[in-house]
Amino acid sequence: MKTILAADIGGTNCRLGLFKLQKNKLSMDKAAWIETGSIARADALMNAFERELETSPEKANAVSVAIAGPVEECVKGGLSNGNLELDFAPLNEKKKRYYLINDFMAQAYAVLSPEGERASWIAGPKKPAISGVRAVIGAGTGLGQAILAPLDGNKKVKTSHWLAVASENGHSAFPFVNGAENDFHTFLRTRLNIPYATGDETVTGRGLAALHEFLTGEKLTPAQVGGQVLSRDTPTLKWFSRFYARACRNWILSTMCEAGLWIAGGIAAQNPLVINSEYFHNELYNSPYRSKTWDDFLKSVPVFLMEDTNSGLWGAARFAQQELEADEPTVENVSNPEKEVPPAMEKMTITPESA
Repeated sequence: MKTILAADIGGTNCRLGLFKLQKNKLSMDKAAWIETGSIARADALMNAFERELETSPEKANAVSVAIAGPVEECVKGGLSNGNLELDFAPLNEKKKRYYLINDFMAQAYAVLSPEGERASWIAGPKKPAISGVRAVIGAGTGLGQAILAPLDGNKKVKTSHWLAVASENGHSAFPFVNGAENDFHTFLRTRLNIPYATGDETVTGRGLAALHEFLTGEKLTPAQVGGQVLSRDTPTLKWFSRFYARACRNWILSTMCEAGLWIAGGIAAQNPLVINSEYFHNELYNSPYRSKTWDDFLKSVPVFLMEDTNSGLWGAARFAQQELEADEPTVENVSNPEKEVPPAMEKMTITPESA
């Protein structure tokens, strides 16, 4: 049995988790939440692991940390909306077992974890394909999106090696499609003093609050709108469900995620009617083409919701699991020790998307 320490660091909260890996099965043994402000450097995070989870990082087989910000070569990065900077390079001098990844890259790997398997069915087929491209999207403070691709490319064989690719698509221009929506776009542009609204200003908490004010004149916080307005049939629910579905539809078409789309926590988990309403489903399949090609494709993609707020922890641990498995010698490599075991993922720079 192997142990993995995982963390999911956001601007406000830091989630910590102790995972066990036995016979390629991942399970969470213990979890804790602390304030991100209590962590100043990497050594403070290591101390938090030992204090909160009663496990020394030095004794763990791997330590995997997801952070809401840019990451370089899986060892160095920091918060986009905070002062925390982490550098695991000194910790990896003897052997690389400390990993730092972007938070939405972690959400992508969560799709492969038990949390992804427990996700609630929303639309399309009720089971994902064994392999093929998968995608993840999540609206919260920002609009996060990522892609998950199998490395072996064999659609008929279940793979254990995947590559998560982060995306900045939440910062692309959001499509408004009629006069009333264009009026809201003008409202957003004026309010925020921006040339155009992106998904990050529209399908997020602040977009929800702005939408409710535009429709009703009432100024509420995103949490207040969620608690008071999104649990019943209201104009705000109708508009926001439509916007969220449009973001999902566009991401499905952009990624061709035939194996499924997973919606990660945030607004959808706290306000399930947003993605379970008729407005969401009608917009999700609102294809403008006369041909049935893309309409049929959209309906062939399963859509799920990961409701657990610890999904980022599961994703960080699942990434570490893959790295540990890549380090294990295969039969071929035992017989031919000069042949290297390929790493699960090449070094790469990940750019941020916070959910």
